[in-house]
Amino acid sequence: MSVNNPKISVLIPVYNGAAYLRPSIESILNQTFADFELLLLDDASTDNSAEIIKSYTDSRIKFFQSEKNLGISAARNKLMDLAQGEYLAVMDHDDLSAPTRLAEQFEFMERNPEVAMLGTWGQLFCAEPPFEGFLGKLKQKFINLGWVWCQPQEPDIYETLCGNPIMHSSSMLRRSALIKSKIAYNQTYSPAEDYDLCRQILAQGWKLANLQKVLFFYHYHGKNHSLTHKQAMIKADYKVKSDILKLLGKRFTFRPYFWVILRKLRLRRFLRNYND
Repeated sequence: MSVNNPKISVLIPVYNGAAYLRPSIESILNQTFADFELLLLDDASTDNSAEIIKSYTDSRIKFFQSEKNLGISAARNKLMDLAQGEYLAVMDHDDLSAPTRLAEQFEFMERNPEVAMLGTWGQLFCAEPPFEGFLGKLKQKFINLGWVWCQPQEPDIYETLCGNPIMHSSSMLRRSALIKSKIAYNQTYSPAEDYDLCRQILAQGWKLANLQKVLFFYHYHGKNHSLTHKQAMIKADYKVKSDILKLLGKRFTFRPYFWVILRKLRLRRFLRNYND
């Protein structure tokens, strides 16, 4: 293992993530695959996120701070520029990775050089009620039933018209592919910059893939960026789909979101391909 020349760079942008940050960091430090660096960029948080990160002494952690808030797309791009690894594992500051996530993704990427972005299935969880009262507790219980977001194994450009084909916080990127094809996050698509990244990768002739195993846990807490910026997300989502249609040179009927949910959301106990 080499901290200066690691196989994988784990990239976590942080903005006011103190309430969720420690479990996320530790889910990476406890990986079975050890040859990685963990880059954390505090994007001018106003809470004690920086202090939490500084409390760790693991040599694999590299901590950076922004004097002013860059925004999620610019923060992700800065982390990619700072990374040294062959592969870039993305995670948000409020989510968790299963212990074998990096090992299994690394093995797949080594065997499939045409794949530039690899995701996994992700299970939803809710650590605390997202709001007060009986309904908040009821929603927490519902989310914690074991719902899994099941993404297709080899999503193509047509699949992207049905929504983002990869759960971004589960993804691993091939750094050489991004550099060769000049692919980066575009802030004009925020907060759907991750969805647009999939579009860019496919447009440049690279492939997307998903490991059909639960190796990632999405923390639903009611303050998720996609929820608090819902209108901006809808507009950005439409913009990405419009660009995909231009790329295909045809008209296409957008699938309603409830149809996407019916296709992809499953209870874990009813799945054949999953890991415990």
